[in-house]
Parts: sequence; structure tokens; C-alpha cells
Amino acid sequence: MQVPAAGGRHAEQGVRYIRRGLLYMLMASVIHYYVGGYSPEQFPLTVIPEVTQYLVPVLFLGGLGLLGFGVYRRFVS
Repeated sequence: MQVPAAGGRHAEQGVRYIRRGLLYMLMASVIHYYVGGYSPEQFPLTVIPEVTQYLVPVLFLGGLGLLGFGVYRRFVS
């Protein structure tokens, strides 16, 4: 029989935050790559420049914040 860790529930949720943060950062990177014009393929939709200037960095930084919170929750709790 396994004994649960002292911060078992908090550690599980910390891993969830880490995964979600990494996913948001990956999504922001892919969006920036395709919409920003770095891809050799042409993006089929017209996107206003404010998306790549403001919204994609906010998504990336939000993911970075979730990653940091998850690491804090995982290892400190």
C-alpha cells in the first residue's frame, strides 16, 4: 500500500498547471509562427496585426505564469 505524499493533492494540481502553461506557450508559438509570416506557407485568413503584437505575447506570458505557478505549487506544497 502506498502512502500519499504530504502535499499530494496540491502536487497533482501543480502538474496540471505546468502542463496547461506549456500548452498555452506552445499554442502562442505556433500562432506567432504562422500568423506572423515566418512560415513558408500562406495563412488563409487575414489577421489584424494587433493579434501578433499584443494578444499572442499575452497568451505566451499567461502560459509562462501558469508554468511558474505550477512549479511553485508542485515543489513548495
